[in-house]
Amino acid sequence: MIPTGRLWALFALLAVPMMAAGFFPGLGGAVLALDALALALAVVDFLWARSVRLEARRVLPQRLNVGVPNKVELRLVHRGGRTARVRVKDGVPESFTAAPDEATLELPPDSETRWVYRVTPARRGRFDFTEVTARVSGPLGLVLHERVFPTTQTISVYPDLRGASRLLLSGAALDLVNLGLRQLRRDGRGSEFARLRDYAQGDSARDVDWKATARRGRPVTRVLESERSQSILICVDAGRSMAAQVDGLTKLDHAVNAALFLAFVAVRNGDRVGLAVFADGVKTYLPPAAGRTQYRKMVDALYSTTPSLTYVDYLALFKELNVRLTRRSLLCVFTDFLDEEQASTMVAPLHRLARRHVPLCLSVKDTALQKLLRTPPPGPEESFQHAVASELLVDREMLKARVSQGGVQMLDVQPDDLSLAAVNRYLDIKARGVL
Repeated sequence: MIPTGRLWALFALLAVPMMAAGFFPGLGGAVLALDALALALAVVDFLWARSVRLEARRVLPQRLNVGVPNKVELRLVHRGGRTARVRVKDGVPESFTAAPDEATLELPPDSETRWVYRVTPARRGRFDFTEVTARVSGPLGLVLHERVFPTTQTISVYPDLRGASRLLLSGAALDLVNLGLRQLRRDGRGSEFARLRDYAQGDSARDVDWKATARRGRPVTRVLESERSQSILICVDAGRSMAAQVDGLTKLDHAVNAALFLAFVAVRNGDRVGLAVFADGVKTYLPPAAGRTQYRKMVDALYSTTPSLTYVDYLALFKELNVRLTRRSLLCVFTDFLDEEQASTMVAPLHRLARRHVPLCLSVKDTALQKLLRTPPPGPEESFQHAVASELLVDREMLKARVSQGGVQMLDVQPDDLSLAAVNRYLDIKARGVL
């Protein structure tokens, strides 16, 4: 039995005549009778609330995506002849944010009521939803009867695969302007023949197929496509600097989401995609391969990847890639440049790799530092923080300038733009025939 505010208000109201009974002895009996009546009403209210027959079950999707709202549904079955008022709360994992976290529902007689809320996981991995708690209110609203339903369920939280899902649902994957992709069609200045089509205004004279034009008696353009079966190796930094939080997720989570979106597009584009997860050494390595099976292997490999609180050994990574990668490849390295001393060790070996491969470094801008610089410092401590942030960002820009020399491409973007920026740069590299 859980008393409500209404019951406490009733007892507070009865306290007034009880105090008056000290001055008027004749009121004592009436006050005791009123107290007994209030207790009796509370007991009747509780017995009615306890008699409500209620069932609860949870409906979860097959998997949840990290950092985004995911729909969860609770179904409450009321088997009774009166309307019941219930306050319900689900047992979400501690690291999840639920919106709303509870609800008050009116359950009609003999009905099933559905309550939908959304949870936002902060981390990847496996988590347990515990019991559902429901508090049934009596008809007088004096007490609540609490029920606990054992509905423990285990759910997996995966990287944010919504971009890949939307791409898969886009049919032929030709009209993707709404996704922000500049292009996905393989037509372009490639080296492989795709098809012939009628000449259109604006086509280059170099693309005209003169033999086909002579046969058909009208101008015909030869359409080329970017070469397929090229190698892309996605390298994900899982060191200590990637554990920093940016916009509610770690930098590693942003990198994982972008890496899987890039891998999905590359697989759909017919390329061979591989994966290397590294920190103080190479933790996971998947050699480049084609097909959806390879993409599923990458999802499974990145699903449980967490930041290691260690330094990053770029030299060990690039030494291993120099041995393993015998074919010219696009190296997409998701890393961080905030630790200048650590990141500077990648410059020389990355430039050496650029002689054989096409390196592309991708990083997430630190929005907290940028926000700090935009805010005028109100005091001495804030001024010191402002100066440190300014120095860090200057060092970061200098390091980026050093890295981007010698044939290395750079992308340093906002967290929400990382996935699309990575895919668009990959498509641009393929269209220009750099690989």
